[in-house]
Amino acid sequence: MASQVEICNQALTKAGAARIVSLDDDTESAGVLRAIYSVKLDAELAAQPWTFAIKRQQLPASSTAPLFGWAYAYPVPSDYLAMVEVGENYVFYDSNAGALFQLEGSDSGMQILTDQGSPLNVRYVRRITTPGLFPALFVEAFACRLAAEICERLTQNQSKRELAWQERERAIRDARRVNAIEQPPRQIPPSGWLRALTEG
Repeated sequence: MASQVEICNQALTKAGAARIVSLDDDTESAGVLRAIYSVKLDAELAAQPWTFAIKRQQLPASSTAPLFGWAYAYPVPSDYLAMVEVGENYVFYDSNAGALFQLEGSDSGMQILTDQGSPLNVRYVRRITTPGLFPALFVEAFACRLAAEICERLTQNQSKRELAWQERERAIRDARRVNAIEQPPRQIPPSGWLRALTEG
């Protein structure tokens, strides 16, 4: 499994910049990566429903109900980055999933508004900061994102930046192919014979 420094050096190599020994190095490369690493890690985790980062939880309802429109409010967990599923509704894929709930911000953070009673079953992408838990295809996608982000500052090489984004998209496609990114169950459409039988 890759370490934080190995991920950063992979990004630096892709960007055509000098490698580092530690993120605490007194170099421009280390300083730039130190400034963006955590934010871009969250962004890469939240961008896809990575199976290694998905967590199940049953949420208790807030003691304060929404002012109008919904019966209950459920604060999201502290390690929440992106919602995958609320009840039986896939948030990542189904544009109609919000019919039974709504994600909305509040003064205390993000919450789920719904009429479903407590506890509320959810599956979400969580924040993970331990590189040893990252599978290889996530490491590749994340390193590509970092490379694209640092290219302009460190190398002013636009072609390498574009190549890094292309390589990230390829890593995402590979991750879907090997089920490193969750795919929701799909309904099989009825056959023509079955449709004719039911419509007849």
